[in-house]
Amino acid sequence: MAYGLLQGDRMKAQRRSQAVDRKREEQTVLVIGGSGGMSSRYRDVVEKHGWSLRHYENRVPPGARHGAGKVALIVIMVTMVSHALRDQMQTLAADGAPVVYLRSASVSALRAAIEQRAAIEQRAA
Repeated sequence: MAYGLLQGDRMKAQRRSQAVDRKREEQTVLVIGGSGGMSSRYRDVVEKHGWSLRHYENRVPPGARHGAGKVALIVIMVTMVSHALRDQMQTLAADGAPVVYLRSASVSALRAAIEQRAAIEQRAA
């Protein structure tokens, strides 16, 4: 009997985890600023957590708002972003997506922000 209850709890946790993974697959993390040469490393960090990445180093194309899908997180690397680009991203934040400002354009700073957001979502699920 106890074994069956434990198995049931594990299966519920597994289904919940799969639901969170499916939800993340449909979401995008926007990284604003940073270094274009680091884009592939930024992508690795974001995709490790199941999200897709849109990285805008210099400007945002006109149709980017509709092409990004559901925005899970907006990361603005303040030391390497123009004021105009930062202001463009404020319109995306109006949809309720959380915004994180990073002082560093490093991969480790992005990783910390992504892991913190993933932990928040995991607790909410």
